[in-house]
Amino acid sequence: MLSKGSIPIQAASTPTVPVSKTFACAAFTVVFILLSLVPATQAQFARPGELPRIDAATRAAIVDSVTAAIDSIYVLEGPAKRIVAGLKKNLADGDYDDLTDPAELAERLYRDAQAINHDGHFRIAAMPPLDPAVAEAQQDEDPADVERRRQLRRARNYGFKKVEILPGGIGYLRFDEFAHGDEAFAAAAAAMNFLANSNALILDLRYNGGGSASMIRFICGYLFEENAHLINWDIRAKKKTVQSYSADYVPGRRITEQPVYILTSDRTFSAAEEFTFDLRNLERATVVGDTTGGGGHTVASRIFDFDGFRVGMRLPYGRAYNPKNNEGWEGVGVIPHIAVPAEQALITAQADALRKLIETEEDEQIIAGYQWGLTDLESRLNPIELTKQQMKQYVGNYGPRRIFIEDGALYYQREDRPRYKMEPMGEDLFRVGDLDYFRLTFERNKSGKVVKIIGLYDNGRTDEHERDKG
Repeated sequence: MLSKGSIPIQAASTPTVPVSKTFACAAFTVVFILLSLVPATQAQFARPGELPRIDAATRAAIVDSVTAAIDSIYVLEGPAKRIVAGLKKNLADGDYDDLTDPAELAERLYRDAQAINHDGHFRIAAMPPLDPAVAEAQQDEDPADVERRRQLRRARNYGFKKVEILPGGIGYLRFDEFAHGDEAFAAAAAAMNFLANSNALILDLRYNGGGSASMIRFICGYLFEENAHLINWDIRAKKKTVQSYSADYVPGRRITEQPVYILTSDRTFSAAEEFTFDLRNLERATVVGDTTGGGGHTVASRIFDFDGFRVGMRLPYGRAYNPKNNEGWEGVGVIPHIAVPAEQALITAQADALRKLIETEEDEQIIAGYQWGLTDLESRLNPIELTKQQMKQYVGNYGPRRIFIEDGALYYQREDRPRYKMEPMGEDLFRVGDLDYFRLTFERNKSGKVVKIIGLYDNGRTDEHERDKG
C-alpha cells in the first residue's frame, strides 16, 4: 500500500506593500504554515488503536514518504541527511517490525528523528482520514465563515492593543500580532502616526507570538529614513536566498530620529522575534526584557494520504539570518540589551529613555519634568517598605493636612477632600494615590523629628505646613 501523494507547501497571497528582493531566483514569498494551524478536522492526531493496522509494505511506504520529505525540504542539509539515514537504517534493521499501528509508528519515527537532531518545530503524527464531505466543503469556503473571521480580526484591531503617550513624551505601542492585509496596515499606520511626535518610542512585543512578515516590513518602513536591508532567508528546497527590506513607502511621517525600545518575553516568537532581531542588528532599537522564544525557522506542513489514515509532518524549511554574520536566532532566541524580568521591562525602558533625554537636554525646566518621571519609575523598580514604627513618625496634623495609619498603610487627607494612600518613594518622599502630578515630602529638625510637610507639584510649585504642636 503506497502513499497516494501529499499536500504541497502552500504559498501565501502576495502582500500589498513592498516586500523583498531576491537573488539567484525569481521573487518568492516567505510563508509560515504550521500543521497546528490546519483546521481541526484535518489535523486531529490519532491515538493508538484508532486507525487500521498496517503491514510491512505500508510501514516501508510511510518511512519512504517521511524521509523523502525530510531529505528535500528540511532546512539544514546535514541534519536532514543524518535523520534520513538513521530512519532508513532502523527500518532495514527491523526496529519497526513490531509496529502495526500507524499512530505508534509515527510517534516512534518522530522520537528517533529527534534523537538524531532535536528541533522544537519538527513533528510527525498519524491522523484519521479526511472526510470527503469536509474536503469538498473546504474547496468552497462558506462566505459567512470568511466574514466572521474578518469581524473577529477587526474587533481585535489586528493585534494593535494599546497606544499612548507616557510621561516625558515617550510613545508606547503594544501590539500582539503581525497581521496582514490592507486594514491591518491602516491600523498600523494610525498607531505610528499617533506616535510621530514622541521623544522616544517603546514597542511592546511581550505578548506577540508572530504573524506576517509583510507587517514587519511595513512597520520598519517608519523607523528608517531609507529602504533598509533587514534580513536574509535561505530556502534549501528551492536553493534560493530571499532578501527582506523595509517598505519603500509608508503613509504619514517616519520616526527616524527618536530612540526605539522593544520589550520582549519568552512568549515573543516567530515574526515578533524577526522584527526584534532585525532592529537589534541594525542598531535601531534597544531590546529590554527576557530572551525570546527562539523560533527562527519557517515551518511548512506535509500530509500523506494512505488507505484509512494520513501521516502529517511539520517541517522547518527556511532559515533566517543576519546577512552580515550569518547568525540567526533559532533555538537561542534574541538576547536583550537590558535583561530584566518581562514584567519589569516597560518601567526599565521608560527609565532608560528618560535618563538619556536628561543627558541631552539643556533646558532646566524640561529636565525637571523628565526627572519627575524618572524618580517615580526608579522608586517602582526599587520599592521601599516601612515598618509600623517608621510610619508613626509621620502621623499627625499639619494645619489643614492630616497623616494617619489605616489597615497597615499611611494615608493623606487635606480638610474634607478625598483621602489617598501614601507609598514611599525615597527618604521622606511619598507618592500620593494616583495623583501623578503631586507628591509629599517631610522635613525633620536636628533631632530627627518630623516637623513639616511639603507638597510637591510637577510644575515646580510647592506648599508647606508646620506640624501642629502637642
